[in-house]
Amino acid sequence: MRSLAVGVAALIALAPVNADAESAEEMRARGEQLAKSGRFSEAIDAFKAAERLEPRARHACLIALAYTRREAWSQAEIFLEQCEARATPADPLPEWVPTAKQQLAERLASVNVAPIEIALAPAGTNATLTVSSFAPDERFTARTIHLPPGRHLIVATAPGFRDAQHTVEVTDRSPQRVVITMEPVTAGAPLGEPTPHVERQPVPPASKVPVAVMGVGAGVGVAGALVHLTLFRGARNDMTNATDIGEYRSAEERFDRYRALSIALYATSAVTVGVGVVLGFTKHKRHVPEVAVVPSDGGAMVSVGWTR
Repeated sequence: MRSLAVGVAALIALAPVNADAESAEEMRARGEQLAKSGRFSEAIDAFKAAERLEPRARHACLIALAYTRREAWSQAEIFLEQCEARATPADPLPEWVPTAKQQLAERLASVNVAPIEIALAPAGTNATLTVSSFAPDERFTARTIHLPPGRHLIVATAPGFRDAQHTVEVTDRSPQRVVITMEPVTAGAPLGEPTPHVERQPVPPASKVPVAVMGVGAGVGVAGALVHLTLFRGARNDMTNATDIGEYRSAEERFDRYRALSIALYATSAVTVGVGVVLGFTKHKRHVPEVAVVPSDGGAMVSVGWTR
């Protein structure tokens, strides 16, 4: 136990070192190598890891480029917009961004996606949005995005407001406008779209069967202890104190019989308690265990079964 605790402590101590083993620059370089190999999903994960360590416009640009190569147009345009918005003289745009932006615009004009304008009410609400097909960390502000055919759930989150959502059905390339109404948390505020209600089923009370089974097992164990301490021990003492062969054999016969009975009772107790523990961790609460003990020469046979 002591060596295990030392090992766990060593792992915990080393964890921060391993987590920071790669710098943001190294993760970015690894992502670029993955992208060159066509492994764009892994490249995006590497670029996002670099972004978490060191937020930079370049990282958002690389994520946008990788999503363009994956033909995930919605994420590509969102991260490309973030890339341009973050650019500063100290963190300039990569020189290839204008070309990538032009290529993305050309692709959006030709592929099967629909422009979806997302607006918020009340206007100016500081909300962030996400789409059901996006990763949880891919959030954006109200704007126009291009979505492929299908059903998309758009969720809006803002401080001081209840989460709101709107489902968009895209069947063709026709433009759509979506207005998501945010409902303030304060009482008396104007109602927006109702928050989805989740009806929870009542939790059934815990079954008493496992406890009862373990109680039976404990009682059988007590019976085994009584046989062991009285009848079995008495027969053993009679064997020790026997004065002739007849008394010895009579005591020996009782000794063997009570020993087998003690073993059977102890075994039955252990099995029954074990069954009770197992029932406590399963859903078979209507199953009633049956335990049978059949003494035999030198021991006993224990059987366990269930009936409905």
